[in-house]
Amino acid sequence: MNKSRLSLIVALAAALAVLAGGWFLGAQPQIAQASTNASQRADIAATNSGNRAELRRLEKASESLDSTERELAALRASVPAAPETDSLLSQLNLAASSSGVTVTSVTFGEPKAYLPEGSGSAAAPSPSASPSAASSSATPTAAATPAAPTPYSDDQITASNFVLIPVTVAVTGSYDQALSFTKAVQGGERLFLVNGIAATSADEGDSPMASQAWSLSGSVYVLSDAAPAASAKG
Repeated sequence: MNKSRLSLIVALAAALAVLAGGWFLGAQPQIAQASTNASQRADIAATNSGNRAELRRLEKASESLDSTERELAALRASVPAAPETDSLLSQLNLAASSSGVTVTSVTFGEPKAYLPEGSGSAAAPSPSASPSAASSSATPTAAATPAAPTPYSDDQITASNFVLIPVTVAVTGSYDQALSFTKAVQGGERLFLVNGIAATSADEGDSPMASQAWSLSGSVYVLSDAAPAASAKG
């Protein structure tokens, strides 16, 4: 091997060494950094996409915020956080004016704490081998009564925050006027559950148009975050 060929081999080896060093010292870290940056950009893009979706959801929710607040106000007027007997009396007087009856008295009973449906129901009698039970086998049995639907319940409604207040309203007017008053009370802003209406003074033979006294009984409700029964006394 002559001297010039040896010098060429040494030069090529030196060039390869320089290229390898340049790769490990310069290009390879830059490529690794570029890969890291690309991964970070992908994460940022995913985060931005999620933020944009959340922003659109909030914008859509804000559009219905007014209607939601109006719905909440209507529900709060229907079942307030306090007895608010003054507003209830105003509602009763308004119903009386529209129906033509005259309110003679309004009586508020003792507030009662809410009891979940079925909590106070009596236990069904247990079957026993009694003579009456044995003898009844020869008689025809009545058709089974269809089961009542399961009432709606909510764990957030408890005896500590939900009470009912019995209300009795005495009015005078005709039969049709009393019915009109009942409908007006049930359709008013305040939730009033009517469970009874009866004539308290009616002479036999009176016509339905004759004025007579009526007693309307029912309940209004109070829902509060912390409403003991005593606080509902009106």
